[in-house]
Amino acid sequence: MNKIIIVGGGLAGSLTAIYMAQRGHDVHIIEKRADPLGPNAASADPIGSRAIGVSMTVRGIKAVLGAGISKQELDQCGEPIVGMAFSVRGDYKVRELTPLEGLFPLSLDRTAFQRLLNRHAVKHEVNYYFEHKCLDVDLDRKTVLIQGSDGAMQTLQGDLIIGADGAHSAVRRAMQSGVRRFDFKQTFFRHGYKTLVLPDAAGLGFRKDLLYFFGMDSKGLFAGRAATIPDGSISFAICLPYTGTPSLATLNREALAEFFSRYFGSLPPASRQELLEQFIALPSNDLINVRSNTFHYKGNVLLIGDAAHATAPFLGQGMNMALEDVYVFATLLERQPDALPQVLAEFTRQRKVQADAMQDMAIANYEALSNPNLIFFLQTRYTRYMHKKFPRVYPPDMAEKLYFTSVPYDELQQIQKKQNVWYKLGRVN
Repeated sequence: MNKIIIVGGGLAGSLTAIYMAQRGHDVHIIEKRADPLGPNAASADPIGSRAIGVSMTVRGIKAVLGAGISKQELDQCGEPIVGMAFSVRGDYKVRELTPLEGLFPLSLDRTAFQRLLNRHAVKHEVNYYFEHKCLDVDLDRKTVLIQGSDGAMQTLQGDLIIGADGAHSAVRRAMQSGVRRFDFKQTFFRHGYKTLVLPDAAGLGFRKDLLYFFGMDSKGLFAGRAATIPDGSISFAICLPYTGTPSLATLNREALAEFFSRYFGSLPPASRQELLEQFIALPSNDLINVRSNTFHYKGNVLLIGDAAHATAPFLGQGMNMALEDVYVFATLLERQPDALPQVLAEFTRQRKVQADAMQDMAIANYEALSNPNLIFFLQTRYTRYMHKKFPRVYPPDMAEKLYFTSVPYDELQQIQKKQNVWYKLGRVN
């Protein structure tokens, strides 16, 4: 039995713990938030400005089911998605999607899913250190220095340290300073975001089985995304520049009222006013892109999820790739349980390629959604028509494969590139 220390008890960290505990490992999780199953659950995953509504696609679903969590339990954490709606000049252009493997993506209640993972982790006797911060990591000694809410510090030593602690990872920071020739790049998008929530999505005319996108007609001013969650509310991620009018810094009520009236004019005045009040009250958050040249150190340390490859949410794949990271790592370890250095090296080799492809596609999608390119809709229709007409020649719809299959990201990126070439040839002809 190996002792595994996981820094970060969020979605990826908790799923990792379940996989590892099932295989007989002694698992310890360091988590700075409170226990989501305890009396202080409200502070475990607070309703605040950071949580963008998340969508679990087929690759994420498969990773969760692989941990022994039932489909019925998972379905209780979200709503099935059958399409996407793009807002242009107040009208919604709906694009229905077709399931390819019998599974529908889920518009997820992140808190409910976190609690589901915690319940299964507890069942498998995972040891949680809630309300503890990771202060330092010794890569060679495989130790973690942690501090509790009472200020007391202790050192934990294990056989493997896994960093699942997000885009600002303490474990990755230790690798940056302790690993020779560790190549790391952190960049920020030109927009940040605020998350705003309205109750009674159905009453406002939103379908719970659609993802909504905004900003296609904003001339690059902003990009927005909205999704319904099981409690019936709808969460809006509003991405704007940091300066100018309107921007994340705008506090002028008249300017904000004009913004919400123009791009969310289908909402009743009271709902637009509620969005305005939340926008003023909530702090903004950054959209960050993180790239590293390696996701491991010897056989001692591994990075997964946002700690390894954070990116903007507008491809809807950050959480899904993190969950898939867990599944891939568990599969590799099962094949070579006594060769940890080789397993971690192979994990980096496989997942680095996928992370780069996913991030590149996410950036491209972000640019498409935040710029006024109505050809986007024509290209989408053309792509689907041509594949249906010439399935052996013309590549399939990348978006449907993205949401409804677990096809590797690098293959999806090649499909996207082929579509662009064929579309350009079609326009010329």
